[in-house]
Amino acid sequence: MPGSIDSLPLWTPLAGSVALGVLLALVVRALVRQWLNDIAQARPSDVTRVLAASLPRLVAVAVFLVSAATGLRFAPLSEPRLLIAHRLLAAAFAVLGVAVFARIALRAVDTYGRSNPELGSSAGVGKAVIWLGALIIDAVLVSDAVGISLAPALTALGVGSLAVALALQDTLSNFFSGLYLVVDKPVRPGDFVRIEPSYEGYVDSIGWRSTRLRTLGANFIIIPNATLSKAVITNYTLPTPHVASSVRVDVTADADVDRVEDALADEARRSLDVPGMAEAPAPSVSLAPGFVDGGIAFTISFYARTFADQGAVQHALRKRVAARLKKEGIALSSVRVAVLKREG
Repeated sequence: MPGSIDSLPLWTPLAGSVALGVLLALVVRALVRQWLNDIAQARPSDVTRVLAASLPRLVAVAVFLVSAATGLRFAPLSEPRLLIAHRLLAAAFAVLGVAVFARIALRAVDTYGRSNPELGSSAGVGKAVIWLGALIIDAVLVSDAVGISLAPALTALGVGSLAVALALQDTLSNFFSGLYLVVDKPVRPGDFVRIEPSYEGYVDSIGWRSTRLRTLGANFIIIPNATLSKAVITNYTLPTPHVASSVRVDVTADADVDRVEDALADEARRSLDVPGMAEAPAPSVSLAPGFVDGGIAFTISFYARTFADQGAVQHALRKRVAARLKKEGIALSSVRVAVLKREG
């Protein structure tokens, strides 16, 4: 029949479908990019920035594939060729899905690596793992679409991977423990922590294999990530860097309790100018532990700004208390222990 679609050359409907698909893809990409950029500006975060940088191009490819699939309905192809074309399009959609997850994951790793320069090595290893996983999945999808079996190759790869995993068991354990530390954030670079049984210091960096701890003596303690992820950790920086501390003051048993308390409370209020002393909660005085052998014990409780400040604050507070009690004529308790030697 003259003028029917069957009389048109094969390339005509295909070219029209491709041209329409390209046009729609460009329009959709521009709209999606503008929409995601508006969201990223209204709600700035790593998630919105990653989505804005990852999705527009992939959405455009998806629109092009949909238009191509629609155009195949009007293409004068034989049944076998049409079946092959549909299988290839299905594989293309599957590969596109893998690409979406891989691209988002790669962008996320890049974003986190820029915000945490000390994790540069971890970012590189993470990107390599993502690329390798995406390539393997794509190879399986494409081979299935074209009718090539990868079962022998996958079997050999599985055996080889098992051997490599056994050989690198400790390394992989440290790597995945490092990922846990990065995601869960029980410790962060700059935090002052104590790790059982007796390690303490500032977290200097978290690498893909180990974590560096810088002690107060300016030494490094290298802790494998697998060990750190299983350890009992006291983080003195979270939820606040302020650390509770105290100074005990013992006076003689015959001292006037009210007078001593007033003197210590006054010094506690004045101690806010001591470097390292936190203003809130304010220092306080209590009759604790109370009556002890040889006298009466008071406790001045306060908060230091950081764990490292408490020693200096205690030192300054003790000097002030000693001077104030001497000025007030209040004697500090002095317990004397008599050692008797039996003469035989």
